[in-house]
Amino acid sequence: MITLLGIPFDFQGLSYYRTDKNIEIGEQVIVKTDHGTYLGTVKKMRVATEEELNSPDFDTTFPAIERIATYSDKALDRVAKQRAIALTKDTQKQANSLNLGMKVLSSYFDCEDNKALITFTSETRVDFRELVKILTGMYRIKIELRQIGPRDQARLVGGIGPCGLPLCCTTFLTSFDGISIAMAKNQLLAINIPKLSGQCGKLMCCLKYEDDAYQKIRPLYPKIGEKFTYNKSQYEVTGLNLLTDTITTYNGENYESFTKEEFERVKKGLTKTDEKPVMYKDINSGVDLSGHGISDTNNRIAQIKRNEERRKEEKERNNQQNQKGSGKQNNSQNNNTFQKNKDRNNRPNNQNNRNNNSPRNNQQRKNTFRNNPHKSSSSSSGFIPVSQIQDKSVLDVKPIKNDDKK
Repeated sequence: MITLLGIPFDFQGLSYYRTDKNIEIGEQVIVKTDHGTYLGTVKKMRVATEEELNSPDFDTTFPAIERIATYSDKALDRVAKQRAIALTKDTQKQANSLNLGMKVLSSYFDCEDNKALITFTSETRVDFRELVKILTGMYRIKIELRQIGPRDQARLVGGIGPCGLPLCCTTFLTSFDGISIAMAKNQLLAINIPKLSGQCGKLMCCLKYEDDAYQKIRPLYPKIGEKFTYNKSQYEVTGLNLLTDTITTYNGENYESFTKEEFERVKKGLTKTDEKPVMYKDINSGVDLSGHGISDTNNRIAQIKRNEERRKEEKERNNQQNQKGSGKQNNSQNNNTFQKNKDRNNRPNNQNNRNNNSPRNNQQRKNTFRNNPHKSSSSSSGFIPVSQIQDKSVLDVKPIKNDDKK
C-alpha cells in the first residue's frame, strides 16, 4: 500500500511524498526538493486514491522519499541549523554594505552540505549578483538567493488568523492561488480592505474556499436594485443574505423581507404565502378559535359548561353531607355527656375518697379544663359546626363568570 506523507518546509510549504514503508506522523525523513536535499518532519499522512495511482504523472507529482533519517542525519541537521544562523547574519551584513535594501529572513543548508538557500524580502527588485560572489567566496559552497513575497513571508513567520486558527499557508496550503476583490463582492461582503486582508497584507486566501458555491447560488437570487410591485407599492431590493435565504426590500417607508420562494410568488402577482387554514388556539382555554372548526369550538364550550355545573353539584352535595355529619356528631356528644353524668350519679360513695363537691375539688376541675380543653372546642380549633351558622348564604359558592365570547 502506497502512503502519501505531508512534509512542510518553510521555503516551499507543504509537499507530499510517496512511500511504501511503515512511517508514523512525527518521524523525520530525507527528501529531495527543488532547492536541494533536506531533512523534514512528517506532519500528515493519507492513502493514495485510485485516481491518483492511475494518473500518468503520479511519480512526478509525488516523488519518493530518499530514506528515513538516521542518527547521523539528525546530528548533521542540528549542526547545519547553527551554521544557517551565522550565514543569515553575514548575508544581512553584506547586503547592508552594498545598500541593496533587502531583509534577509532565513538560511538553509542541505543535507549534502554543498548548497545553501537564502530567502529575503524587498519592496523592489534586487540585483544580488555581487552579493552571491561575496558569499560564495566566504563559504565555498553554492549559494541560492530567493526573493519571496508577502504571502511567503507570512507562511515563513506563521501566526494566528482572524478566525482564531493557525494561518492556512502554514498548515495545509501547498500553493497560492489568485484572490480578487470580485470574490468578496460575489459573497456580498462589505468592501473593507483591512478586514478582508490577512497578516500578509493581501486578500485572505479563505475568500476562494466558498467562491464556487456562491457563483452557483448567486444567479438564482435577484440583483441589488431590482424593483417590483407588492401590495400596490413599489419595492426595491436593498440586501441579500444567501445563508439565511433572506431578501430585504424597501419601498421608501417600510422594509419588507422575503424568502426566495416568497419573492418569486410576489413577482408573479400572487400572495406572499400560500393561503392555508391555520389552527389558532387560545392559550387560556385551549379552544380552537379559527373559522375552520366551528363545531369543535361549540362542543368544547358546551363541555366546559357541563364541567362547571358538575363541580357546582359536587360542592352542594359535600356541603349537605357536612351538615348531616355535624348534626350526628353533636347528638353523639350529648349522649356521651348524658351517659357520663348518669354513671357519675350512680357510682357508690367511697368513704376513703374525698367529697367531690368540696370547693377544693371544684377548683381542680376548673384548672384542668382550662389547661386541657376538649378537642371539639370551637375556641381552640377555630372550626364552627355548620349547624351553628345562622346565615347559610355564606356557604353558597359563586361560579366564575363564563365568557361565552371566548
